[in-house]
Amino acid sequence: MMVGAGATPPSVMLAKYGLAPSKQRGQNFLSDPNVVRKVVSAVGLSSDDLVVEIGPGFGALTFGLAEAARHVVAVELDSGIVRAFLEEYGQCEGITLVTGDILDFDFAGAAGRHGVNRLVVVGKIPYNVTSPLVRRLIEARQHVDRCLIMVQSEVGDRIASGPGENDYSGLSAVINYHARVRRLFTVKRTCFHPRPKVDSGVIEIAFEDDLGRRSTPEAFEAVVHAAFGKRRKMLRQSLKVLLNERGLTASKLEAATGVDLSRRGETLTVEEFDKLAAALPGAGSKADAS
Repeated sequence: MMVGAGATPPSVMLAKYGLAPSKQRGQNFLSDPNVVRKVVSAVGLSSDDLVVEIGPGFGALTFGLAEAARHVVAVELDSGIVRAFLEEYGQCEGITLVTGDILDFDFAGAAGRHGVNRLVVVGKIPYNVTSPLVRRLIEARQHVDRCLIMVQSEVGDRIASGPGENDYSGLSAVINYHARVRRLFTVKRTCFHPRPKVDSGVIEIAFEDDLGRRSTPEAFEAVVHAAFGKRRKMLRQSLKVLLNERGLTASKLEAATGVDLSRRGETLTVEEFDKLAAALPGAGSKADAS
């Protein structure tokens, strides 16, 4: 039985080419054709879209994405998997297979080569690279329209959580400063080979040019970092060093923003963090930076 449109099941590929999944790289390959169809449908591709797929593995998603999009650039770190993919399928129309680390991928260059302004990113993300990859996508947001990523459920909760939730973190706030984030659905651990210990969650990150932010990204991250660095303390304490550096008192910041600094950072919305950051002396604003 085929996994996706034309993909050989991962258990067959591993045995055929003498490969073993790497735990270090989080290699659990999607093997359920129903989930493949659900993911491809959720991406919402058009025939004009360029897709960058993270970790195509043996092509479970790749062929389905290629049927819906203009072209798929599939970036695979494991050279053994790349060799097996090419030997099994050869050169496939609409698919470019690249050996390399997605953290080093040139999103702007890929968009330019394929004549698009912004591209779509899809893939299953290993736990140990989730934070650096999300930050890399934020850096490349001028060339990335949206991302559909599959991550461990607890990581997905951390990315998509909001104020007052246990998983709310600095990463949550920073992502939501730049994008609209949605939890889409859960993928059971039984849908992968080999079977991981936990379920996965599918998260959509949609970058938008104007979310009404008033602060610069640098000022926003400085406030968020300080607030979550001492997340159990009141903001007047966790922001103390930052405010001293800027020559500002907590009472003046409260008066300027209307944000109660007796609260903890984990209770603030992105909009409230944005107000605080925009009010910092010397931080500038988006209007100043543009």
